[in-house]
Amino acid sequence: MSRKKNRRPANLSREDYHHILFQGRHWKNGWAKRLREHPYCGGYIPQMTLHREIHSKIHDVPTPNGAECRIAVEALNSWLEAGYISLDDPMERKIEMIAKCFRAKCPATTSVLDWQREVVLKFYQRG
Repeated sequence: MSRKKNRRPANLSREDYHHILFQGRHWKNGWAKRLREHPYCGGYIPQMTLHREIHSKIHDVPTPNGAECRIAVEALNSWLEAGYISLDDPMERKIEMIAKCFRAKCPATTSVLDWQREVVLKFYQRG
């Protein structure tokens, strides 16, 4: 006989941490790791809906070279210090500002970040 497991209903409002720059295995060294772990490069989002939707549509964010990642870390730090950005910014603004760091020299990274931002915007526009 099989046993029935006590399962709780899914909590659709549960949030977990989303790294904007993923998969972690491609962002685990040097300046790429420092950028991925930067406090501006992630945030809490609904797990069962938005988080799953992002990862079901986007497999990976291409990793720029170390020099470009260092420039991005320095840009984010200076923007935070100047008050141009805030750690409390909504996810779509964070993605937009990270993409801004790569727009001139890393089109593949920028393209995927722009796509990720669109997924987030559409999710929140649905209500």
